[in-house]
Amino acid sequence: MLIILLTFLIVLGCIYIHKTFINLSNDLYFSVLLLIISHLIHVLLFSSIYFICIDNMMGHHNKQFADIFYYSISTYTTLGVGDIYFTGVARITSGIEALVGLIMIAWSASHIYLKIKKEKSV
Repeated sequence: MLIILLTFLIVLGCIYIHKTFINLSNDLYFSVLLLIISHLIHVLLFSSIYFICIDNMMGHHNKQFADIFYYSISTYTTLGVGDIYFTGVARITSGIEALVGLIMIAWSASHIYLKIKKEKSV
């Protein structure tokens, strides 16, 4: 139950971080950089949950943080390679991370599109 609570707290944190980073700059290129940093922070936050559940990690890995980060980034981007997977409650976190990643990447894409559209109209 603690893992689920932490997952939802991280989701709220991701939304807050992303909204904050979006509003930091009017420059297109700096905005893109900030959004990439925001996505990496999200992946790191979700990686922290997987680190707690490392005993439920299956597949080809060495139980190192790099393996957890790799799993988290492939889940966040919905790539889902499948060479590393979790059992137990961390599976729910994985599903939620994929949904959050999908929404955040779409939000970033629409934000960048609107910035480009605004620059072209000026």
